[in-house]
Amino acid sequence: MSLPVFIWPNLHLLKYFMPKLHTNSGRIAMLHYTSPPVVGGVESVMAAHAGLFTSAGYQVTVVAGRGPVADAAETGFETIIEPLVDSKNPRLLAINHDLDEGILPADFADFEAEIYQHLKLTLQGYDACIIHNVLTLHKHLPLTAALTHLAEELAPTKFISWCHDLAWTNSLYLPVLHPGYPWDLLRSTSPHITYVAISPQRQQEIAATFRPEISPANIPVVPNGVSLNEFLSLSEETQAVLEAAELDMAIPEIRLLLPARITRRKNIELAIRVVAEFKSTTPVRLVVTGPPGPHNPKNDEYVRELQALRAELKVEKEVVFLMESWQDEMSRPRALSDRVIADLYRWADALFFPSTQEGFGIPILEAGLARLPIFCTRLEPFVEIANELPHYFEPDDPAAQIARLIQQTLAQNLQSQLRRRVVEQFTWESIFEKQIKPLVEDLW
Repeated sequence: MSLPVFIWPNLHLLKYFMPKLHTNSGRIAMLHYTSPPVVGGVESVMAAHAGLFTSAGYQVTVVAGRGPVADAAETGFETIIEPLVDSKNPRLLAINHDLDEGILPADFADFEAEIYQHLKLTLQGYDACIIHNVLTLHKHLPLTAALTHLAEELAPTKFISWCHDLAWTNSLYLPVLHPGYPWDLLRSTSPHITYVAISPQRQQEIAATFRPEISPANIPVVPNGVSLNEFLSLSEETQAVLEAAELDMAIPEIRLLLPARITRRKNIELAIRVVAEFKSTTPVRLVVTGPPGPHNPKNDEYVRELQALRAELKVEKEVVFLMESWQDEMSRPRALSDRVIADLYRWADALFFPSTQEGFGIPILEAGLARLPIFCTRLEPFVEIANELPHYFEPDDPAAQIARLIQQTLAQNLQSQLRRRVVEQFTWESIFEKQIKPLVEDLW
């Protein structure tokens, strides 16, 4: 049984985490007891990091003791399985039996030395080695010792300890931790290692564990995240549509969806004026999905009027007609599939539907299924469908009034606020660009 995508990303989708940013010759190794796709929180983070670095042009290798070897043709990164790193290595299990009792077994040093020699060859030539949990958890202390020594001697490779968990701050682990070597390795810093916390709480725990050797200010906090494209299950076609229109979910803005063909009764000029009112206070993007209606020759003239109004109000970037960017080889608008339309409902923050006439109102139904806030004109078919659940306005209401209605409603909607916070701060795309990539490159 597979885990939900927000916990465990599908490896074959990692290449869609973000577009290529640049070609980079940096070599990154990532090390843990087990490799993706072994199910676990740490492994899912490693998979996300590997996909992000690969998409940014880095050469990535996952080094693990156990787990399947991911298909490099699909993921873009290499996997090396080194059984000595496995937290269930039979030799290690015998050593751990004594360690748990506070006994340092005679073969500890030999096992550590063997691991050291293997990893020294494996990690030679990498710019950075990101170690997940091994330097702060007691699961494999010979490996902890070997990596601590490697960090001192394997220049110019930079070692980063990515701290998801700490043994010395977890009451469940304290009974098997003892004073002295090698347990003290888990609470001793090294000047050759950069420690990264996944949350402010972990940052404080690291500082407390390593006090006074390291202060919170010297421990970067890099949170875990989610992949928007994968969590929203956006199809490859939808991702291509969004990329063609230069619509980036990582950009903090309100996304209004107007799913309709371009005809006068859709009252799209009002939507453009509302967006213009937004512009001075709130970043916004209005996406009009359809091309001109096919049956009235005057619809092409209406498109030109809308484009002229958009230019006059200086909202060319904010008002997006997908017909302008999603075209065939003859420069004609391409039809959007039902799957793309459904994806756009999940992508958007709200439905904005300012029609002056409608016989029914399919978008109201679709927005309801997608749990989108609805802002629409008070037309009889809409009221019959949704009663007073949408946020209504009149077709002749001032654009500024409608803009305030949308802004104030979304500002008071807790789900909308949390969604916006996640998009701005906790997507892998944003985290990588703002925190992970600069952290690694600064070390070089």
